[in-house]
Amino acid sequence: MTSIRALEFFSGIGGLHFGFNASGANGQVLESFDMNQQANDTYKLSFGKSPISRGIDRLMVKDIEKYNANCWLLSPPCQPYTRGGKLLDDQDNRAKPLLHLLDQLEKMKTPPQYLFLENVKNFETSRSRQRLVTLLHKMGYVFRECLLAPYNFGVPNDRLRYFLMARLRSSFGVSISATSTTQDNTDSKPEKFDPETEIIYTSWPLPAFVEEPRKNLQQHTFNIPELQKFMDEDEKDGKDYLLSRQLILERPNFRFDILQPSSTRSACFTKAYGSHHVAGGGSLLQTQKMDQQEYDFSNSESIADLGLRFLTPTEVARIHVFPLDEKHGSPNPFENTTITGTVESGPSSEHSSGDSLTAVRPFNPRLAQGPEGPFLRFPDKLKALQRYKLLGNSLNVWVVAELLRGVLFADHPGAPRPEYQPADDGDGESNAKSSNGGKHDITTSEEEVSNKTQDGPQEDESTREAKRARVD
Repeated sequence: MTSIRALEFFSGIGGLHFGFNASGANGQVLESFDMNQQANDTYKLSFGKSPISRGIDRLMVKDIEKYNANCWLLSPPCQPYTRGGKLLDDQDNRAKPLLHLLDQLEKMKTPPQYLFLENVKNFETSRSRQRLVTLLHKMGYVFRECLLAPYNFGVPNDRLRYFLMARLRSSFGVSISATSTTQDNTDSKPEKFDPETEIIYTSWPLPAFVEEPRKNLQQHTFNIPELQKFMDEDEKDGKDYLLSRQLILERPNFRFDILQPSSTRSACFTKAYGSHHVAGGGSLLQTQKMDQQEYDFSNSESIADLGLRFLTPTEVARIHVFPLDEKHGSPNPFENTTITGTVESGPSSEHSSGDSLTAVRPFNPRLAQGPEGPFLRFPDKLKALQRYKLLGNSLNVWVVAELLRGVLFADHPGAPRPEYQPADDGDGESNAKSSNGGKHDITTSEEEVSNKTQDGPQEDESTREAKRARVD
């Protein structure tokens, strides 16, 4: 496998870097870039090196090419595309660094062989995304796009996100002949590239780069661990993290997303988690009256008696599968746990799913970290609310690791597909006019995927509605 030399843009607290490490890739992250000082302090404490705090929109080709990097990892700001914002898209100033990077990418003499990007749901319908994929096509990349949550990979969390994995066709080392994406007839004319008809997958695994993109693959079934495996033993009651009774009584009929230790699902934990903005911030853990599993949300007193608490920052970090140095804190809850189907011979062990060349690993957080680190470490000066915010702005390490390992860096014999008609200079201008996006679900909807991967008793409709009532 090619040695990977990666640059990490919009690095935050290092979720992409940790995911890169957990993927087992042969290589290293050369440099990282971010402007958030609290995130950079955390990153330095975790990796021993500070990200460059220079504005990404000020980086020029020469600044990037000096690293001789062959991989870009990007997690640009989500505010221009999130449902909770104004949806200004490429007119939002916070979208400018990403668009600037695309301008520099187009000018590079030696562009990166690999590119990985993460963002919120709705990015797939944005003009920014159309600019991105149109440029990638024009430059000779083949790519896969998906909308997936940690739950699709065996992690009990519903953080739905957009991901893109792109690789230069020339990096496959094969002679590529023009073939149709939808027909086996080699005499047929290749299709014209259209961002709006590109497939956006909603189940895992994805077809490998060399496979037919429209191959109908089913969501792999995982054995989802219960949330109690992620909990601190000394925080079972969580007195320091209890939701105030007043906050509950002030919200009659509000449908809190209530979890029990035996739950195998949790809502997305946003940057507002842990604050008084409990609406859509994330799930709450029930600590009292554990025999009660049906809730009358019109009776606020009964909800207040459940002893609802926030998950601790450490528990949220575990659910996001950040590697933690558990020797200095709570015991590792997975230390003596055997997870059904776990591959025992290490991070490189894989098994295939169905007819796909893409290999699937059962979820095992022990495979996401080495015994000597690096580990996620927050500066002592950061309070809980600041840690929640940094975690809410980050991503799931295991999802990144699996997409890098199973798709972007995976080498299979054959030519990458699909193959299109040669790009012309007019593609970017004509395709950028539309903002309808390109979601074409060839497998299942988000709800169907969730139900298919559910391991355990099915939830009633009211509970599912409450869990879906969250913001990005």
